[in-house]
Amino acid sequence: RGPGPTARAVGSRRFGPRPGAPHLGSARFGYRVRGRDVRVARCSMPAPARSATDVSPLAIVVALVAVNLAGKAGDAFAALLVESRPLTLLALNANDAHMALTAGHTPFAPYVIVSLLRRLLEDPLYYHLGATRFASAVRVLDRTSPGILRKIEASKPWFERFSVLAVLLEPGAVVCLLAGWSKMRAATFWSVNVFGTLARVLLVRRIGVRVAEWSAFAKASKFAKANRRVIAVAGFAIATAAAVSVLRGLKKAYAAENARSSRKHLRRSRESFR
Repeated sequence: RGPGPTARAVGSRRFGPRPGAPHLGSARFGYRVRGRDVRVARCSMPAPARSATDVSPLAIVVALVAVNLAGKAGDAFAALLVESRPLTLLALNANDAHMALTAGHTPFAPYVIVSLLRRLLEDPLYYHLGATRFASAVRVLDRTSPGILRKIEASKPWFERFSVLAVLLEPGAVVCLLAGWSKMRAATFWSVNVFGTLARVLLVRRIGVRVAEWSAFAKASKFAKANRRVIAVAGFAIATAAAVSVLRGLKKAYAAENARSSRKHLRRSRESFR
């Protein structure tokens, strides 16, 4: 016996997509076999399984955006919190300015612990993204914080030579992403990062305590207390505008990553079917 009708149809040049039929990635598609239309009601081919490396970076980016928004809130209410609730301000945003302003009237141990933990909070997330999903993370972060891509491209040539020094002195978003991208050992990253951050916290506290004794600082502090409501309103407006910009960028990044993931899944489905 010769080959069956199905095999003959497959080997025929007349086997191909039926004109006007949906594409192979849709639920319904058809073929023209020996002049006759054959329609498949539903594609039974399972979707390709996603591996661990296919995890979208959006979940981690959302966490980073939440931390970023907390920092914006700290900037907005800094004038109200700097004297009455310094540890709350440091928990929201422990930047150099806030640490210096709160150093003179905050107990040593709580000051160091809160500042250190807050400054280290984002670093492992950036490091993980750099090590696992560098390209996707940079795309998303560049939409939420424009300029990240340009900084990373400018920093790549020299980072591998001075990676340890960069993590020691300035373990920010760009440096931590590049540390993961360059496959720096996690033990090296953590030890250098914690040591450098702790040294910076202690240095800023020492400077802040000294500055608090200056007469010019006392005058500036008095002026800020007298006008703290105006300063708070202005800071809130600026922080709100920055937060709205970040959220809009996150929304665009989410839509772009969804579209990219859909195209990638469709391409894999077509390749698997063939």
